[in-house]
Parts: sequence; C-alpha cells; structure tokens
Amino acid sequence: MEEIKKYTGRIMVPALFILLISPILASTVLKEGGFPALLGIYLFVVLALAWCLGAIYDDKRRTISLLQDSEGRYRIFSKYSKELINSFNEVIFQTDHKGKWLYLNPAWKSMSGATVNESLGLHFSKHMDNASYQDVLKAFAESFHQGNKYFRVDIKLRDGKKGSSWVEAFVKLIYDETGKFIGTAGILSEINERKHAEEELVNLNEHLAITSSKLSTAAQLAAGIAHEVRNPMTAILGFVKLIRDGGADKQEYYDIIFSEINRIEQVLNELLLLSKPSGAVFLEKDLKKSCNHVVTLLETNAVLNNIQIQKNYDAEPIFMRFDENQIKQVLINIIKNSIESMPNGGNIFLSIYEKNGEVFVSILDEGEGIPENSLQKVGEPFFTTKSSGTGLGLSVCFKIIEKHGGKVFITSELKKGTKIVCVFPAVQENERNGSEKEEKVGAKEGQENK
Repeated sequence: MEEIKKYTGRIMVPALFILLISPILASTVLKEGGFPALLGIYLFVVLALAWCLGAIYDDKRRTISLLQDSEGRYRIFSKYSKELINSFNEVIFQTDHKGKWLYLNPAWKSMSGATVNESLGLHFSKHMDNASYQDVLKAFAESFHQGNKYFRVDIKLRDGKKGSSWVEAFVKLIYDETGKFIGTAGILSEINERKHAEEELVNLNEHLAITSSKLSTAAQLAAGIAHEVRNPMTAILGFVKLIRDGGADKQEYYDIIFSEINRIEQVLNELLLLSKPSGAVFLEKDLKKSCNHVVTLLETNAVLNNIQIQKNYDAEPIFMRFDENQIKQVLINIIKNSIESMPNGGNIFLSIYEKNGEVFVSILDEGEGIPENSLQKVGEPFFTTKSSGTGLGLSVCFKIIEKHGGKVFITSELKKGTKIVCVFPAVQENERNGSEKEEKVGAKEGQENK
C-alpha cells in the first residue's frame, strides 16, 4: 500500500488527462472512421507530460512530508534543548563582535545578580572588575592573533547583592563564511571554592616564606648577636667577681650590671621577634621607633663588616598603621642586603620623612649596585644577584609592603650603590588625635574602675 502511495501522482494525473481528452478522442475516431497515427503520437505526448507532472507531484508531496516531519522533530528538539539549557547551573552565553550580550540562559541571574533582560544588549565588561576585564582582553587578543578559536580565563563578577564571585569562562570565537569575526559563545562556570582554596594556599605559602626568611635572617645575624651579647656578659662577669672579692662601690657595680643585662634583653627581644609566628596586627605606631629597634639589632653586624648605619631623621614621631613585626622584617632584609653588597665597608643611609600624606623610608648604600638588566626582576621569587640564596627575601618584603598599601621604587648604579624607597600611607593628624583621645579615655576609665 505504501508503495502505491509513492506513485499516486504518476497514476492519477495521466488518468485525469485521459478522462479529459476522451471526448476529443472519441469524436476524432468517429469522424475519421479509425485511429489515425497522428492522434496516437498526440496521445503519447500528452500521457508522457501527464506522467512527468504526476512524478513532480509525487516528489513535491514527499518533500513536504519530509519537511513537516523535520519541523516536528525540530520543535521537539528545540523544546527539550531549551529546557535542558535552562536547567544548567552554568551560564550559556553569546555576544556580538563588540562584546554585547546577545543570549544568556536563566542561570545568569543567580551567578551575576542581574536578570537576563537587564543584561542583554550591555557590554560584558559591565559585570566584572577592571582586572578581570584586562585579563579577558589579553586572552582574547592572544587567541585572535594566534588563530586559536578557543580560550579560557578566570573572571571576577561584580554582584551588588552578593558582593562578587569567581567564574571560569570557556570562550569560542565565531567567524562567518568569509572568515570575519562576528562574536563569541561559551560557558561560565562558578569556581568560588577553587579560588578560595587557591587563596588559602597562597596565604599559607606566604606565611611559610615569611617564617623561612625570618629564621634565615636570624641565623645570618648569629655572629653579630653573639658578639653583642658577649661584651655585656664579659662586663657582668667582671663586676660580679669584683663584688665577690669585696669591691668598694657596689651600688655602681649593680647599676652597670643591670644596664648590661637590659642591653642583652633588648637585643634578644629583637632577635625573638624574627622567629615569632604571629598573624598580622595593624596598629597605629611611630615608625621611627621601629626603625631604631632594627638599627640596634643590625648595628653590631654592620660594624663587624666595617659599615656605618647613618640615621638621617630627627626625633619627631611619624605615625602610620602597620604590623611592627612585618615592617621590621622588611627593614632587616633590605639593610642586610645592603650590608652584604659592601664587602669593603662603607655607609648605609636610612632616611624617614613624611610628605603629602605619605611616609617615605629611604635606604641608600654604597655597594656594588645592580645591573640594569636585572633591576626589573628584583623582588621576583627565586631571582637573586647573590652567589647563594633563594631570592625569596625581597619577594616576601614586597608582598608585605603591598599589604600595607605601600609601593617600592629601586634605583641603582654599578659600583656606586643602590637606593630603595618604600612609600606608605601616613596616618592623618585628625585621625591620630582621635585615636590618641580614645586611648586616653580608655586609660582614664580603666583607672576609675580600679
């Protein structure tokens, strides 16, 4: 039955033609008294045309049937595809060649905080921070110029309700038949847990690097510390012997002994700070006092190397918010590097001053200097100009300075020396007065409670 349906046109159309021309055929046969040859040819041509028209009808009918079947399947596929895409937790997107959103599935709202209708037509950069936008542009430019059709990049999305969230973007570059770039399509997947784990790992590595640097510095300062402690111990031992032997002015001896003990305690306290594993505590303090402590710790080590540390600042305090332990670590590392860069001795000039709401800490040495091609790499992990060392010391220092909102500037000239300037935000006068007032009020209340 199905086979007959395929040839319906080929059967029906010739039959219809025969019915239409049968009166003419009958009339001609009666008139001519027979079936002329010309009529036979005419009949054959008409039937052939009718068969061709029937064949065309059959083909068109089959094509229409296929199209209807395909349309039905497409509607079903489109329906289920849309339901499938809408059920994804990942964001499916498409942009035009200018970077404006053309399509976003409903997962976009839970990821970005903005509805699809609010976002369509906007540039993709509206929903991310500037650093992520620059990363996207860089990854896109590299892929575009290298002829790659895909690239991957991590993006930090801004969300007015949730704050921000990290997503991984897998992007495909789309071109038309002529090879012209017409837009992108891809997937955004949330990676907050992964990013948090990476941040925790980075913080752990930084903590380990700082601790390692502290212990390394303490070990390198051992000779200077031993010398610094030995001198007071010698004096104490001598005066104790005098007291034992019945020395005359014992009170004077006691004063000297306690003075030397205080000196030992001061040096050892500074040394212990280096290895003390504590979290960062930012407090408002006088930076010059901390610098004086560092100079006290390093002075003997410098003298042993025929080096003088010159403090070029007055006694007037300069306040800033900082973690004392970490800033001391920065100063110790930088000054220690200056000492090591002057094998023949010399001077280190330490300057501190405040200007335009910023605190400047300048350390200038008369050492060997740093080659120009190495200057840009200073502070990178595992880069060092020393014959031995890991290169982590300054890397850790630069991280600490960055966490304090500071910047570092380095200039150097071979055989003449190196200058490192650290710039930090200062505590403003009105803020400092308020802080001091609160401290005084707190102290007064404490006394009243007593």
